[in-house]
Amino acid sequence: MAENRRTMEFPTRRRRSPYGVAAALAIVMFLVVAPEINEGDAMDPTIKDGQALLTSKSSYSIKRKVPEQGKVVILKKTLSRQVADDNIIARVVATDGDHLVIKDGVVKVNGEEYVTPGGIRGASGDVDVTLEGNEVFLLCDNRKEKMDSRDPALGLVDMRDIKGNVLLRFWPISQFGKVK
Repeated sequence: MAENRRTMEFPTRRRRSPYGVAAALAIVMFLVVAPEINEGDAMDPTIKDGQALLTSKSSYSIKRKVPEQGKVVILKKTLSRQVADDNIIARVVATDGDHLVIKDGVVKVNGEEYVTPGGIRGASGDVDVTLEGNEVFLLCDNRKEKMDSRDPALGLVDMRDIKGNVLLRFWPISQFGKVK
């Protein structure tokens, strides 16, 4: 009799299982990560127009956590309206206490040339700034575009205004993987 009861209970538990998994995934998606579609070519060649990204909802401040140099982040929409029609996706180049100089097409942070993990170097414009407090300096990978901290409408960004980190690209499927 006990054996019969087990076989009768198992299918019921199994049917409810997918709903529980779906609910747990929905909660995680809502609280921890969010999808984002890249519009434009500001991050080309790293992230192309129309690619779908998965972003973490990371909060930053000097007291909590400082974004790492080279991390690709997304700004809150309210900041980007003056510079772009959609969210700004850019790379952290300098953080609190760093001295950043852009001169003659070379980007230097604390006296050393900055090169992205993908090998992108240089930028146009003349910048000489020392970051203080919660500030970060952002550069897009397409350095011809100035939808980053070089644009006076955006300037230095308070790290608390970063919406999150770009974790991975999930569309197109052929390019699924981590964004470097």
